[in-house]
Amino acid sequence: MRLNTKIKTVKPSTRRLRSAAVVAALGIAVPLAGATAAQAYEITDFSANIVKQDGVTLEDQAGGHPYQGIIKFDTKKTAVAPTAPTPPANQPGFLGGNNEGQTKTIRVDTPPGLVPNPQSTPKCTDAQIHATPVACPPSSQIGQVELRLSKIVSDGSPAPSASNPFNLTAGSRADLVLTVPLYNIVPEEGQLARFSFNPKQPGGAATGEVVDIIGDMRPTDNGLFFTINNVARPTPPPGDPTTPTLTGSTLTFWGTPGSTDHDAQRGRSALVGRSLGGGVQPLGDRPLAPGTPGGQSSTTGNTAFLNNPTSCAGPQTASLTLDSYQGDRRTRDYLVAKNTNGVLTGLENCGAVPFSSTTSFGTSSLQRDAPTPLAVQLDVPQTTDSGTLTTAHVKRVAVQLPPGMTISPSAANGLEACQDAQFNKGNLNPISCPASSRIGAVKITTPVLDSPLNGSVYVGEPLPGNRYRLFVNADGHGISVRLKGTVTPDPNTGQVSAVFDDNPQLPFSQFRLDFDGGSKAIIASPQACGTATGSGTLSPWSGTAASTTTSSVTVENCSGNPFAPVFQTALSNGTSGKYAPFSAAFIRNDGDQFLSGLKATLPQGMTAKIKGVTQCSDAQIAAEACPASSRIATVKVQAGPGAAPYALTGAAYLTGSYKGGAFGSVAIVRAVAGPYDLGNVVVRQALRIDPDTAQVTVDSDPLPQIKEGIVLRLRNLTLDVDRPNFLRNPTSCGTQKVSSTVVGSAGASANRDSSVTFGNCKALPFRPKISLKFGNKTQMKKDRHPQVVAKVTQFESEAGIKSAQVALPKQVALQASNAQALCEKADAAKDACPKKSIIGSAKATTTILNRQLTAPIYFVKGTRTTAAGKEVATLPTLYIPLDGEARVNLRAQTSVSRDRLVTTFPSIPDQPITSFEIKIDGGKNGIIAATTNLCTAKAKASSRFVSWSGKKAPTRKTKIATSCSKAKKK
Repeated sequence: MRLNTKIKTVKPSTRRLRSAAVVAALGIAVPLAGATAAQAYEITDFSANIVKQDGVTLEDQAGGHPYQGIIKFDTKKTAVAPTAPTPPANQPGFLGGNNEGQTKTIRVDTPPGLVPNPQSTPKCTDAQIHATPVACPPSSQIGQVELRLSKIVSDGSPAPSASNPFNLTAGSRADLVLTVPLYNIVPEEGQLARFSFNPKQPGGAATGEVVDIIGDMRPTDNGLFFTINNVARPTPPPGDPTTPTLTGSTLTFWGTPGSTDHDAQRGRSALVGRSLGGGVQPLGDRPLAPGTPGGQSSTTGNTAFLNNPTSCAGPQTASLTLDSYQGDRRTRDYLVAKNTNGVLTGLENCGAVPFSSTTSFGTSSLQRDAPTPLAVQLDVPQTTDSGTLTTAHVKRVAVQLPPGMTISPSAANGLEACQDAQFNKGNLNPISCPASSRIGAVKITTPVLDSPLNGSVYVGEPLPGNRYRLFVNADGHGISVRLKGTVTPDPNTGQVSAVFDDNPQLPFSQFRLDFDGGSKAIIASPQACGTATGSGTLSPWSGTAASTTTSSVTVENCSGNPFAPVFQTALSNGTSGKYAPFSAAFIRNDGDQFLSGLKATLPQGMTAKIKGVTQCSDAQIAAEACPASSRIATVKVQAGPGAAPYALTGAAYLTGSYKGGAFGSVAIVRAVAGPYDLGNVVVRQALRIDPDTAQVTVDSDPLPQIKEGIVLRLRNLTLDVDRPNFLRNPTSCGTQKVSSTVVGSAGASANRDSSVTFGNCKALPFRPKISLKFGNKTQMKKDRHPQVVAKVTQFESEAGIKSAQVALPKQVALQASNAQALCEKADAAKDACPKKSIIGSAKATTTILNRQLTAPIYFVKGTRTTAAGKEVATLPTLYIPLDGEARVNLRAQTSVSRDRLVTTFPSIPDQPITSFEIKIDGGKNGIIAATTNLCTAKAKASSRFVSWSGKKAPTRKTKIATSCSKAKKK
């Protein structure tokens, strides 16, 4: 009898299927919900067992190797009434009967962690599996396939006969059972694994094409599944008498294919008719063709093909999905469990599952403080021997880089982040991460594949509470492993820790991440020389102890803590007395200590116009929201090692007094680096004004070294004072230095000077005016003590007064003894003169401040040191500590020349003072005595002024006004 049992599939060479390793699933189990009785097409039975040698008992050892994996399913059939005697009452039907639908696609999903090893046997080629007879090597057989087929077997001949072996009525159907070997086949490109069988076995009556079982991997949990597509369909429907219809199948995978236990079935094929009772035939199978015997041997030995999950998480689920040509889809689940007195349990004894690992860090070169390539390699020893439990799968990876190896700010240049929707973890959509989000490569080596999986490392988009993320994909053999990791830099040191959790339950012998080098490398090497040690901790799915190992890197060819910063300045317009932008840059070389402290002193005479500028308040600073009207400068920062540090720009704002300075400033730079917004970096500075020279010193708070775990590695900090009409040049000419002190992160300090040149000061006008007045008409008489008022005025556009000298007329003289007290010179130096030494007051008006400066005038003992080194008394001096928004000390010397009292201010700061007035008190304690009646005298004073530009004002005699207009002259 010849049976045409065609089971049509698309030939392997005509399709490309994504695949993952196929495995029989689980053990003695409980079928879960399926189709209802009212459905015409339904799954009537499904089981997926991993069993011991008895074929029944669940192999429940975690990491163990089942003797067999058996997957069985059947679909609904309609019984056919016989012409023979009635069957026994305990039989549900007679022979198979008509199938209710034609199955088109079969898919079996296995639990996560149940992994076959296609490398455990040699592979059969396409030519060998398609040969007649099949020419696959016996060692490539990995199991058997049993197909249950429904077929019309009676033509109405008298029963029993060769054409009607079951004595059925004409048109009746019987179950035909085809058993053939299952082979491990060389997968096509894009396939993880391929297992095939050929129904055209020698000695059998079956014909048909090779059927492929293609493995694949679920993107959701990286568990495995396999599919059979385009199962043969009778043509034309509802059934060609010569074409059988698939009603069920049993797939048996051998746990250790090379075991001699399977030799009896190795190479065996058979085609039988299976009676379910009734008719004239007894229950049982009837051979319908000679078939082929088994008895072949294998050379593969004890290499395991089936490997149990290494997790003891409890019962797990396998599932079957069938699609019919009629458009129906049916599913049924199967619970993997062992039933012990009604208690369902899964795999056990995880404590026996072995696990170990090593972690190593490798770099092609490691120079201090430089962007560097870095390899992070995780090795997990694996075994394929069926006599040894498989190594536990890695659940969690935690890697801590050596101290000093930090995320490089330079990596932010052009960096983008890959969005979750672009990475497509959990689905089969292609990865569409931007090329600029790629920072490295990955390679995964596994014992179940003949070549590694390769892919890329991407920067993942930041999420709230999870700013630094890594996306890793490794592709090959038709699968895509996609992982998401979290990077946590230490907020105080920047030391990098990375965690990948809930990793796929799949084995790997090596997992290697190679982070790119070059100027945009994501990793920067330590700033310190010597050896630094990191670690890797791998935790298994078995729940047993984690494996922690260490690895070190060494920064070589360096010594000490160098610190050689560069200080540069630039002036856009060096014209004396003009308002002009000014910039100062502090630069650090790679390998030097990081910039930590900065202080700079401007040239004498370079001053800022505070008047009209809003001052950012402390509350606004705390809110990081200074008004634009307080902005005075642009702040430019470069951070990171290498040739291309990352550039940031912010602003500096004027503030009120800070840390003893007359004013302050605050630099606010928004740290947006590539996809990362780290918030504002806020650093305050004290603006101190030297009270004797009026020179401005900018003294910064310590610069931040780390922000949100990123070690900044500041390379360049430039301050461009660019507010219009804010910074005014001196009115002098020549080259002046800008001095600075730069402090390194390890405590080193370096003094650096730069120079700026000012010119064309001679073009500045210099026309100071002075007026004097003797006051208090009651003090105009001889021997009385008049008030003396002197006032000097200038325009802002003029050169500043450097020195001034005023000679009072002979009609007055100094009477120091009339003062209440004299201030000691030492007390004046420390601003501690007694109030009784006050002899008058002063006030100054300037265009650069909002308010006048005022001061008492102190009478200070005068001394000088002789050539012999002896200190002798001289005429008292004047000490005028002008105060207000700023503090400026003026000192005047007194002398007598040609019987005239001369007051000299030898050193006046170069500032745009438009009005300066001093009043020397008269009356009871006045120090100026009239030597004649001042109302009748025609007193004149003379003055001399020298400018900072070098110009001298002509010596002028100035008539002194008096308060005698209403007094009777005598």
